[in-house]
Amino acid sequence: MILNSDIQEIIQGFFEAKVIQIKTNPMFKLTSGKESPVYIDHRKIFSHPQLRRKVIKALAESLLAQYAKQFSQDNVVFAGTATAGIAPAYALADYFNSGFVYVRSKAKAYGLNSVIEGFIPSEAHVIVVDDMVTTGGSILQACEHVRNDGFQILTAVSLSQHSLKKMIEKFTLANVSLHSLFKTTDIFDIAYGKNLITGREMKLIMEWLTQLDE
Repeated sequence: MILNSDIQEIIQGFFEAKVIQIKTNPMFKLTSGKESPVYIDHRKIFSHPQLRRKVIKALAESLLAQYAKQFSQDNVVFAGTATAGIAPAYALADYFNSGFVYVRSKAKAYGLNSVIEGFIPSEAHVIVVDDMVTTGGSILQACEHVRNDGFQILTAVSLSQHSLKKMIEKFTLANVSLHSLFKTTDIFDIAYGKNLITGREMKLIMEWLTQLDE
């Protein structure tokens, strides 16, 4: 069972390790050219051993609570998206002593022309992992590659998600469930309650999240 105090410690750790950064004047400039008051970099989690352990333990426990039968059968394989999903997928595989592979965005143009790097047993339940889900494009593409190779998707997993309506619709259409440790709205609610962000920052963040879903 994941305790609320554990979740609050993780979110405190996100701000201390600069996994989540807030900047409102000026805002962050994203690769798309758009501005954002929030910059989230889950890759920093894996540079901090204590935070990494807390995050992976919490995510693993939430997965085990939902998929206990599949884990008891010892035939779960974690598949990380290249490259952001590799670290969390490997950490989860190590936690459960399960198989690990990673999924390229497209087949490499040499050797075996592989999309999936590693070995998946024929009867395995595959959990596809990414660090963050916004539109769902990269993780759903990885799920499609796994299915095209003849394997069964148990669920898609991320450390966090924006929980946008258009993203949820994509997962529904693809018949893929999404299991995330956090919704970003919950992260910001807790952060505001712990005085990690101001009321003004909270207002700008909520407006930004609303614009993402338009």
